[in-house]
Amino acid sequence: MAYQDRKSFALYQLYGQIMILTLAVLNTYYPEYLTYTFIAFVAISLIPTYLRMRTQMKGSYSGQLKEIKESKKIYEEGGIEVSRLMASDAQLTQEMKPLAVLSILSIFVFIFILLVWYPMYFNFASSLTSDSSLNSSRFLIFLIGYEVPYAIMTLISFRQNKVSKNFAQIPRSYTIFEKGLAAQGVVISFPMDNYELKLDSKRKFVEIVSKDEKRPQRIRLYSSQPGELFRLIRTNCFSTSKNTE
Repeated sequence: MAYQDRKSFALYQLYGQIMILTLAVLNTYYPEYLTYTFIAFVAISLIPTYLRMRTQMKGSYSGQLKEIKESKKIYEEGGIEVSRLMASDAQLTQEMKPLAVLSILSIFVFIFILLVWYPMYFNFASSLTSDSSLNSSRFLIFLIGYEVPYAIMTLISFRQNKVSKNFAQIPRSYTIFEKGLAAQGVVISFPMDNYELKLDSKRKFVEIVSKDEKRPQRIRLYSSQPGELFRLIRTNCFSTSKNTE
């Protein structure tokens, strides 16, 4: 899963390490609860992902969004039409291939951890820790059992995060109001003078590109009428007219 910035990535890693250390300690002193700690490991690992997705679904700027939606609607593109235009954009498939490969890889790795690594390694670890001569090594043995798969998933996630920065956000539906743009996971108030506008009539989209190098953002709006959408945004959404084609 990709992260929005370095701060969220670092916080997730801190959260993960605290979780792993806690579970390793529990397994060291209460190895009979391995099954329960496994369930806890899976459940707790999914909590940050769930919270990120929930935030994206609800939107991060509820007050701002309310004000935008109270203004007059000037353009709207529905999910069916956007999906159709995306499917007809052959170049999009090639652009998204690296991210799709990483997403599939992360699913397979998660399944491997779930069905192969955890049962095999922790059965092996349990047999080792039953030897009283290895009491001092119990914590390390269990710690390795959690750290190895977590490190692999972190590397994949880090790569996803890096690759995703090269791609535009593509809302599956969106509405442009007089006061801003509202879409799933995207809210922009007008005027948006800190953005540039780009039109690709052949592929039928308009891109809104942030000028902020510290927080790069590209939002791609597929449209059945890209020229009209470009004109509306250029005319209504900037302090002065923009023209980048």
